[in-house]
Amino acid sequence: MPDPTAQKTVMVVEDNPMNMRLASDLLRLHGFTVVPADNGEQALELLKTATPHLILLDLHLPGMDGFEVFSRLRANAAWASIPVVALTASAMREEAEEIMAKGFNGHIAKPIDTKRFVEQVKAMAG
Repeated sequence: MPDPTAQKTVMVVEDNPMNMRLASDLLRLHGFTVVPADNGEQALELLKTATPHLILLDLHLPGMDGFEVFSRLRANAAWASIPVVALTASAMREEAEEIMAKGFNGHIAKPIDTKRFVEQVKAMAG
C-alpha cells in the first residue's frame, strides 16, 4: 500500500525559527515535502511556483498578518481551493470561532503537540 503522505507538500508560514524547525522536521520525518516561508509576502511569492496540498499559516506574522494572507489566498482563483490551517498561540475559544468563521479549514494550537501534529496535518492534507 502506498504511503498516504507520498508526494504531499505542505507550506509552513511561520516567523519563529524554533516553531518552523519543529514543524518542518516533524513533517519531513513523516514523508511530507515542506515549503517554508517566514512571512506572508514570502508565502505569496512562493505560491507562484509551488502548489502545496496544505498551508499551515501562523496568524501573528510580521508585516502582513495571517488573516490578510488568508484573504489574499481566497481572492486568487489559483490558490482559493488550497486548504489553509491557522497556527495560533491562542487557545481562546473566541479566536478559534473567529478562525473558522473566516473560512479557515482548521486550526492547530501552538506550541504544537508533537504527538498529534502529524496526524492533524495528514487529516487536513487530503
